[in-house]
Amino acid sequence: MQRTIRFLRVALPIVFFGFILLIAVSWNRVKSNKDRSATVPVSTTIRPNDKPQIESKTFEDTQTIAGRIAARIRARRVVAFQSGWNTLEDVQLTIFRPTGLTYELVCPQAQFNSTTKEADAKGGVKVTSSDGVEITTAEIHFDGNRLTNHIPVEFTIDRWKGHAGALDLAAPPL
Repeated sequence: MQRTIRFLRVALPIVFFGFILLIAVSWNRVKSNKDRSATVPVSTTIRPNDKPQIESKTFEDTQTIAGRIAARIRARRVVAFQSGWNTLEDVQLTIFRPTGLTYELVCPQAQFNSTTKEADAKGGVKVTSSDGVEITTAEIHFDGNRLTNHIPVEFTIDRWKGHAGALDLAAPPL
């Protein structure tokens, strides 16, 4: 019995201090392994003269009007700027019309001003509708009311293919 007590008098303080040391080492490891991405400044080449505020690595938003889905947008990366502009990368926008038609826009880069509702899509834009219309162009601009561009456009309607020098479409209300 005396032997056990002597052993415990030596072993218990060693175990206690070892446990405290283990807690201290674990606490320091957690502090050093924190994600440091929050401290890395947001950078983008799309709007080099504008100051970025927030970056999101994935983005998805669904808009509804009177309980009906009107639009859904997805992007791999979104950067919001102080000026009100937002840049999006790898964009997929789907618009759902009340008539049942859908329009899907896909492009590598886009910009959207949340104040003016102005938008630009660039880098190879493809617009496809559920009724078989397909438009392909290098870039496209939306001013809040009209979808326009001033460069060549390729289009497919059913089995008909064609080219146009520009595009100017009025946007009906959702």
